[in-house]
Amino acid sequence: MDSPRKTPSSLVRSLFERRLDPYAGADLAVSRRFTAGVLGLSSLLALAFLPFEPVDDELGSIGWLAAVLLGAGGLAGAVVLARRSPSFDDLLVVAYTGLAGIAGLNFLAGGGSSAFEDLLVLWLAAGAPHPPRRAFAFLGAMLAALALPLLYEGGDSAMLSDMAAEALILVTIGSLLTVFLAYVRRQRVGLEAGAAVERRLARVDPLTGLGNRRAFDEMLTVEIARSLRQHRPLSVGLVDVDNLKRINDRHGHIEGDRRLRDVARALEEAVRGSGVCFRWGGDEFVVVLPETDRKDADLALGRMAERVAQLCEVGDAPAVELTWGAAELEPGASAEDVLAAADVALLERKTEKRR
Repeated sequence: MDSPRKTPSSLVRSLFERRLDPYAGADLAVSRRFTAGVLGLSSLLALAFLPFEPVDDELGSIGWLAAVLLGAGGLAGAVVLARRSPSFDDLLVVAYTGLAGIAGLNFLAGGGSSAFEDLLVLWLAAGAPHPPRRAFAFLGAMLAALALPLLYEGGDSAMLSDMAAEALILVTIGSLLTVFLAYVRRQRVGLEAGAAVERRLARVDPLTGLGNRRAFDEMLTVEIARSLRQHRPLSVGLVDVDNLKRINDRHGHIEGDRRLRDVARALEEAVRGSGVCFRWGGDEFVVVLPETDRKDADLALGRMAERVAQLCEVGDAPAVELTWGAAELEPGASAEDVLAAADVALLERKTEKRR
């Protein structure tokens, strides 16, 4: 069934809907560098504009000192921002502070329209990385800062036209940046979710649903490190389905696969709470038993084999027969060592069963 087509209105609503994590898919490091770059560049340009947009004569030397401090403070803030690891909320505060700084410089220059207003366009890059709700609120604050000169000198038709044109440019660029970055974030979320599914599937055996060899290797590495660090026992058991070939020969591979799935479910149920079961390959399974010594591992695997035989007994079908071997991690041993020891124990038990 085809998915319903999204209308422009539904796309707009999806941009502004509340999300559990509004910054999902955003790159904090990139946003930090952008904001630090905007703050630094804006401060440098502000200092460069001072000779052409001098401080109002009525403010005198105090006004010049305030203007220089605003520029120098912005440069220092950019350096600090580049060295620290702020949150997205911190970056938004910096963006609003930048707007306040531009409005302050504009006030020091007499309160009318000045070149400092042109710096607002730089701050679009600091506001756009935020979620649309916050980005457009920031854009509204930017338009308010742009309109502040109207409080000081009123406005004739020419000034209003210029201001409207500047506002239109800011709204257009800001909206495009915000929507584009919101789209990029959503695409990244989708890609990350897909990658997470692929990583999970890469560690799952498709036939039985148990963890596969890769998942086992990863867990065993972690458990060995923890066992050595905490001085706690760790055992590994290898389990073999003895009569799978006979089941395949008599009833076909489809029945053999079904019995393997039954064994996997029974194994998983039998070791739940005490260990984790994986498919080793073919008709073999492997069980990791944390905080379990060799003696308790043999007992646990014996109970597991009995439980599997009960759960997998179906009518006249051949009973599932299991053989297992267990080994405990010895001091200084590696993953290969404990697996080799479990394999030896499995072969010894098979030999005993043939006698």
